[in-house]
Amino acid sequence: MVSKKKLSYEDILDELEEARTIAVRNESPTAAISASLGKAKVLALLSDKNKSKSGNDEAYKQIMVEFI
Repeated sequence: MVSKKKLSYEDILDELEEARTIAVRNESPTAAISASLGKAKVLALLSDKNKSKSGNDEAYKQIMVEFI
């Protein structure tokens, strides 16, 4: 039987950063951008979890500004 490990947000962010690093090393900008956008989505989920519904749009905009 396969053991299922519950992934934390930190685990997912680490995996995405590793994927981004490999993409940069392999000179694959599309894959690097995809990994960065994945990180932004995870961070938006974290922000959404910690803020009320009214602040969700602003938190997401701030994350996107930091990536640009």
